Amino acid sequence: MPHNLLPPELGPWPDTSAAHAAVDLITAHEPVYLVHHSIRSYVYGRHFAQAQGLRPDVDYSDELHFLAAVLHDIGLTDQADGSQRFEVDGADRAAEFVRSQGFSQDDAEIVWDAVALHTSAGIADRKRPEIAFTHRGITADIFGLDAEHLDHNLVEAANRHLPRLALPTRLMADVARQVAANPAKFVPFTFVSGAVQYAAPHLSVPDTRAILSASHWADADSATA
Repeated sequence: MPHNLLPPELGPWPDTSAAHAAVDLITAHEPVYLVHHSIRSYVYGRHFAQAQGLRPDVDYSDELHFLAAVLHDIGLTDQADGSQRFEVDGADRAAEFVRSQGFSQDDAEIVWDAVALHTSAGIADRKRPEIAFTHRGITADIFGLDAEHLDHNLVEAANRHLPRLALPTRLMADVARQVAANPAKFVPFTFVSGAVQYAAPHLSVPDTRAILSASHWADADSATA
């Protein structure tokens, strides 16, 4: 495991073969900005869990939380760039990885849910801690949601050891590039549609009016009446 990516100052870290293998996987296939984001997301999610009085490996699996956070954007890489929205492609690959490391199907499903739902506000945070805090750590790192509740020294150390490297702009651009290459990956009303609107507004993708106009329901295009 690249020691500089997991400094003791930001730990403790799950010291397991699966955790090491997950970091090796993302460092081999993800750009550095995405590697840093994934690891910071775990750090922030763990902080939120502890702030709510949850104890790692007592109230939830710290290792599964780590694996989900570290692998949550694997769908943006050549490891999992299929025909589905990137969160689902990534969830399939993450669950496959977890099973390959000897985890149970139940554990793989927890990781699948955490990765598939990591952009689903209002859903992920109602799920079990590994899923909820994967989501919270990610949204704090991208959008700053609830970041005011993070320890200032923790944030300063995370950004020093794992620089942000223009995370929001580059992430949105990478999501939009996938859609440009494969329009089937575009899903309206999601993080993907927001990323396209932000990074590539010129792409020809369906908006709400176009989707409703194509519907066979008689009242679908009432907005145009």
